[in-house]
Amino acid sequence: MAAYEALYRKWRPQTFEDIVAQPHITRTLKNQIMREKTAHAYLFTGSRGTGKTTCARIFAKAVNCLHPKDGDPCLECEICRDAEAGALTDIIEIDGASNNGVDEVRSLRGNAALLPVRCKYKVYVIDEVHMMSAGAFNALLKMIEEPPPYVKFVFATTEIHKVPATILSRCQRFDFRRILPEDIAGRIQYIAEHESFSVSDAAAHRIAVLADGGMRDALSLLDQCAAVSEEIGLETVEEAVGVAGTESVYEVLRAIAAHNASAALERIDLLYQQSKDMTRFADELSQQLRSLMLLKTAPGDVSLLGAMPDDVKTLQEIAQSFTLAGILDALSAVRQCCDRMTRAGNRRMELEMTLIRLCSDFQAQKGDVQALTDRIAALEQQLAELKRNGVPAALPSAPRRDPQPKRDAPANNLQIEGKPDTSKYLPVKNWATVLERFDEVNPSVSGLLQGSDAFANDENGILLMLVKNKLFRKLFSQRDAGMLGQAAQQVLGKKYSIRFKMVETAEEQPAPADVLFQRAREQGIEVTEQESSGI
Repeated sequence: MAAYEALYRKWRPQTFEDIVAQPHITRTLKNQIMREKTAHAYLFTGSRGTGKTTCARIFAKAVNCLHPKDGDPCLECEICRDAEAGALTDIIEIDGASNNGVDEVRSLRGNAALLPVRCKYKVYVIDEVHMMSAGAFNALLKMIEEPPPYVKFVFATTEIHKVPATILSRCQRFDFRRILPEDIAGRIQYIAEHESFSVSDAAAHRIAVLADGGMRDALSLLDQCAAVSEEIGLETVEEAVGVAGTESVYEVLRAIAAHNASAALERIDLLYQQSKDMTRFADELSQQLRSLMLLKTAPGDVSLLGAMPDDVKTLQEIAQSFTLAGILDALSAVRQCCDRMTRAGNRRMELEMTLIRLCSDFQAQKGDVQALTDRIAALEQQLAELKRNGVPAALPSAPRRDPQPKRDAPANNLQIEGKPDTSKYLPVKNWATVLERFDEVNPSVSGLLQGSDAFANDENGILLMLVKNKLFRKLFSQRDAGMLGQAAQQVLGKKYSIRFKMVETAEEQPAPADVLFQRAREQGIEVTEQESSGI
């Protein structure tokens, strides 16, 4: 009885045409082989399972094939057959992780000096080349720079940043892309048609997503699912792989949106009892939060999600319960949780704490919005009474979550007494623009500067305001002066120290607000200073 062969080995591509989703690489290599203009050294880089080693093996066969077909190996000549069986001494595969010393490289250099036994070229395929030591790279450097005409090198690595620049500059570099989920799903369906099992579209897509761009990982997962059932559906994938399933993720997202920590924790407990991997579930949760983020940002392009149509509808419905800011906060919290779970002893507890914090934060935000809404409603009622009767019928106190912070003490030290020397001051032409910018950050104080004038002294860096509203002197603080100084710097392009001088108008008129509050006091309605300054 023949030994079972894993799917990723059985269905390993034999020609460049079989390689999935790397046409920019296979087309170039085929053209070089057809024109006999191949390089002496290649460097293949990319994430795991994207076809680097497979492509290197096909290249080694193609350059030595006795009857190549459009740059592809014929797979029929003795060279192709022996290469596939691993019986060719002229095609040497080396694991860079276990052969990373200087002595191994010196041995390689000695063997490379010998002529090929049967092939046209002696091809060295060095996998995980980034694992080689610095001394090994130095020993290999001269051989790569000036190899014998019958020697070719193909290096493969997943961590290109660890390969010295001296090696990179002597190789033709090819970057292998992550394989898209739809390409992986198509390959899975193709293999299923030639095997003794069937795969649903949803199951193929789920495997493709879990593979994260690697075809080898996808075929390993498919092999695992085929051992569970010959009819592979979505439930089969979730059972075989141990993932929680999209419905559980959606339930937790709904619980976060509803601020229902209890429902989220109940779902986590159920998954834990089913021995689901908490780290993998947290990662799935972050992936779906990413989908919600994309729906909020680019709702018209659902192709960015890489999800099935039914899942897109569910995600669109859940997205309506979130704001973009809320999604970003949740995504950041879950990603941080994933990082902590790699070091934590109790991963379930880490996930539970994160979900409780998310539900509580959203509830707190909801409470803040409600308090602000109540406050605005109370103020609108006050203004309506003022317009209708001239005095407020009542000054209700709106509910607050926290007491209002005390205002800074008036900055009387910023006031200039006496008559200032204005001979060195020039009028500020853009003063109205400065006040507009100040109004964006401090409207309560900027309103008191209406009708004021400003003069600037560039020698001592002082901006002097002539203010008419007496209430300004009581309310203006060091904090307000700093904010006004920043607004002036943004508009005028220079930093000034703020000073003010109170001036009297020809006919001093009390402020309208002072008149209203005075009338209110005359009718026996008590108005505090805090309320009078807050209108």
